Amino acid sequence: MTLTELMRIVKDRLLDHKTDIASDMVEGRMGNFDRYTRNVGVAQGLQMSCDIIDEMIKKLNEEDE
Repeated sequence: MTLTELMRIVKDRLLDHKTDIASDMVEGRMGNFDRYTRNVGVAQGLQMSCDIIDEMIKKLNEEDE
């Protein structure tokens, strides 16, 4: 397994977790506003992590060329 493949697997798991958070929000599972705002922050952090992984994959692919 290459580093790029491993990074894509990690990204997929992060996106799965972000989807779970969104699903909880849509289904009304946020008990209060504090929990809602905390999960919004977590979702933003997950997206930032995915963006960083995308940048790293792009740099790795550029180095391989």
